[in-house]
Amino acid sequence: MKVALVHDDLVQWGGAERVLHALTGIFPDASIFTSLFDKQHPILKNKFREKHIHTSFLQKIPGKKALYKAFLPLYPLAFEQFDLSSYDLVISHTTRFAKAIITRHDQVHICYCHTPPRFLWNFPSDNLPKMLDPLFNYLRLYDQIISKRINSFIAGSFNAQSRIKKIYGQNAFVLQPFVDFSELEGFENFDGGYFLVISRLNKYKNVDIVVNTFKLKNAKLKIIGIGPEFGKLKQLTDNSQNIEFLGAVSENLRLSLLAGCKALIVAAEEDFGLTPLEAQALGKPVIALKKGGALETVVENETGVFFDTLSVLSLEKALKKFEGMDFKTEKCINNAKRFSKENFVKNLKDILENLGLI
Repeated sequence: MKVALVHDDLVQWGGAERVLHALTGIFPDASIFTSLFDKQHPILKNKFREKHIHTSFLQKIPGKKALYKAFLPLYPLAFEQFDLSSYDLVISHTTRFAKAIITRHDQVHICYCHTPPRFLWNFPSDNLPKMLDPLFNYLRLYDQIISKRINSFIAGSFNAQSRIKKIYGQNAFVLQPFVDFSELEGFENFDGGYFLVISRLNKYKNVDIVVNTFKLKNAKLKIIGIGPEFGKLKQLTDNSQNIEFLGAVSENLRLSLLAGCKALIVAAEEDFGLTPLEAQALGKPVIALKKGGALETVVENETGVFFDTLSVLSLEKALKKFEGMDFKTEKCINNAKRFSKENFVKNLKDILENLGLI
């Protein structure tokens, strides 16, 4: 069986790219189609060095690495121009428009959708000029139309499954992403005496709630991440000595800091969220907003605590509860093992078998 894997873009190494790499393990001879590929990215270059990767016309645009997010209106065309007519099975892997690929009526198109596009359906930016409203209205309509090209959906979480049903009117299998324990080897669990946030510093990540909570406390908070809200968040601290912004850090330092935190704090409603799983795999509990993916990955009062609303009062209450509890390293690790790479591969094969594809 000739297989094509279609991915939004290969410009960073994150949870979605880990899943794509796992798919290439199941289909080692598959070709990869993507809008952009950063051939100089050290991890991507190594992970996909033996794969046949096809890129779109966007790859030829100067400055693509810095401007790829500005290509939004061109993504549908980038994927529709791929010729996939010679493949028996097409698996699109997406949070955006990789599912826009055009297939023959007798080809099977499976879409592994981590979420419908958040920028279209969940987080419209307050800063977008009103003149862009027609574009986004068109893209929402287009997104619903192309969903009809898909034979079967696989959702990246139960959270995404409900969104796919609501937005596209389609049922979906659920296949949650995995934490790769092999990448965590060598990082020893220790008590560094600080709480940790790992997040893009975007408005919808709600890091301001965490900052406003900790500037009233003596507890140490470290924040890993960059983004447009950095300046505002820095101002919010009022020069509090207990809050430290670390910016972008290496993967080794990120995991080392995760292994040493008292708890990871997640204030955003995530589609699924791999970082909370990584924390638990390293034996660390999670303090999370009681919404979205955290409900699937965190076991309340065993591997973490929840706060109900986006407020300083609610997070303070959760922190106070956390301080009075004793979280067992083994319980955190065992919970994360439910989301192992081995289980992911097995569950995917079960779905494909259910669909009569293997």
